[in-house]
Amino acid sequence: MHHASTYPALRKCDAMAFLCRLLARLLHDHKGNVLAIVGAGLVPLTIMIGSGVDLSRAYMAKSKMQSACDAASLAARRVMKNDSLNDTVRNTGQEFFTFNFPQGQYGAQAFTPVITKPEAGVIRVNASTAIPTAIMRLFGFETLPVAVSCDASLNFVNTDIVLVLDVTASMAQTVDGTPKINALQDAVMALYDELAPIQTQLAAQGLRLRYGIVPYSSTVNVGRLIYGQNPSYMRSETTATSRKARFTKPVYVQDGKTTTMGWEVSPSLLTNNQCKAYVEASDVNGGGPAPKATTVTKYQGTSSNTGYVQSQNRGWSGAPNSSSCRRWKIVETSTYKTEYEFDSWVYTNANYDVTDFVKPGGTMALAASTAGTVGKAGDYQFQELPILTGKSTNPISWNGCIEERDTVSSIDGGTNLTIPSGAHDLKINLIPNSEETRWRPMVPELIYPRSSGSTSSTSTTGPITGDGEAFFACPSEARRLAVWDRTALNNYITGLQTIGGTYHDIGMIWGARLSSTGGIFGDGCEVFNGMPCNRHIIFMTDGDQTAYCNVYSAYGVERNDMRIRGSSGCTSSSDTNSIVKNLVSRHEQRFRMACNAAKNMNTSVWVIGFDTALNSNLTGCASSPGQADTAANRTALIAKFRQIGNQIGALRLTQ
Repeated sequence: MHHASTYPALRKCDAMAFLCRLLARLLHDHKGNVLAIVGAGLVPLTIMIGSGVDLSRAYMAKSKMQSACDAASLAARRVMKNDSLNDTVRNTGQEFFTFNFPQGQYGAQAFTPVITKPEAGVIRVNASTAIPTAIMRLFGFETLPVAVSCDASLNFVNTDIVLVLDVTASMAQTVDGTPKINALQDAVMALYDELAPIQTQLAAQGLRLRYGIVPYSSTVNVGRLIYGQNPSYMRSETTATSRKARFTKPVYVQDGKTTTMGWEVSPSLLTNNQCKAYVEASDVNGGGPAPKATTVTKYQGTSSNTGYVQSQNRGWSGAPNSSSCRRWKIVETSTYKTEYEFDSWVYTNANYDVTDFVKPGGTMALAASTAGTVGKAGDYQFQELPILTGKSTNPISWNGCIEERDTVSSIDGGTNLTIPSGAHDLKINLIPNSEETRWRPMVPELIYPRSSGSTSSTSTTGPITGDGEAFFACPSEARRLAVWDRTALNNYITGLQTIGGTYHDIGMIWGARLSSTGGIFGDGCEVFNGMPCNRHIIFMTDGDQTAYCNVYSAYGVERNDMRIRGSSGCTSSSDTNSIVKNLVSRHEQRFRMACNAAKNMNTSVWVIGFDTALNSNLTGCASSPGQADTAANRTALIAKFRQIGNQIGALRLTQ
């Protein structure tokens, strides 16, 4: 806060100057008598008392004027657009000054505040007046001067805001008649509107205000962002909790056929009728059974037709005897190989090539059925069968959601916030350099959970579905930091879908990644266009952390993939089960680690609980206690987002 002068200085300088002048006058006055001497002794006392009254009054006037000056400069700076000092700015400043210090207050002489722009982005207010004295005027001091000055400027820094938004199924529920997801959409737009003037003013300075958005449930939809940044960040092969078709039933498939033919003459002389019967004899099957070769012997009258023709088959020209008989003989020999038909399903992990699947517009061809045969007995995954059997396929495409890169199961739900070396999922800025550090695509069409563990089984809980006992959820695609216009942001926000369970850790992990100055994106900034950057994460949820043994999440299906609990087992779907409670606590610790990582990158974290209380994990995630709060309904949520926006983009008084 800039003040041109302070009252103690005024009091010291003005009062001392007065006393000095008065004493000098008395010292040179030689006409006094006893009464004059007594009177002279009373004068200093009168001056001291009188000046105290007048100076106190002037001090109160100056204090009130300074408050009015501060309010005027702030108000004027807030309405200034494109760094332009115009009548609107001046009138606003004067109105605020007059409201807080009306003309004539403390008897002040009429004055007009002077509003100027001493430099880019700065509003300066100067005001001076005089306050009439009551006692000091007896000694020639009719007024005391009062002057104030103050500057207001925007805290011109680039600003990045990443919204980490809970879009789980509970957000479809209503509060006071309004679906929570709709209330969230309104709150986000209220934040945008609150900061819109700041965005405009920053743009006028060559600076920027950006938004990134991470809708989360049991995973996040960031796969296409990852691939677009660098295709090598995605795995070319993924291991799925899947099933394989067991082909062990042998069948014999013809693999070759040869044909021989020629005239065959009867070994004895035949009558005409006997010759006809000889020529038109039935086919004869021989050889076999498969897989041994088989034969079919066929007879006909000539090499070109099947009918008996006396002139051609009996006593033909050149026949050794008129009673000779011949027939055209065809022998077809078939050979066979052993192949295998489908016998049963075995539920086990299976590896799939996803190289083409993760490409833009890419698909994966899976077997539409188990029809057909294979040449070698064994277990085959869906991707192999169309190639081996030659049967029809069912092409699928990627939804963009991901499975996190490799982690460790040693994070046990405790208080330690040190990220283990093998927990690649929690290393916000780690650039992928191995299969363990790359991400997998989520492919629900491949997932067939089984009872527990990683071993094979001949039974299953059934295929993964979008709901039910085993389910998956893929939220709307996340957005990297960018300068948004209102229409584009509104279209995106209103398109958010509600689905899945509440995994806070995966949301915060990716909120940190999108706001980071390093890592695979490096979208966040330390400095842009010569000015520093402030980074914020606004984390909103309507519930506590959840975790399930049977959910296909960013960490696979826990009861089969065992990435969080390890081999200790995960068999229950009940949230009251001790195993599930432990699984939840492990995810909560991961959430705390992710929050800590974000704050260690100088990102300011705000946490909002919507229609829910905040537990210690959520309040502890915020950068300060004042940055964690709740909102009971739509109105309160909008107000909270506006409040945060106001604090992020607040004006500052500067010298």
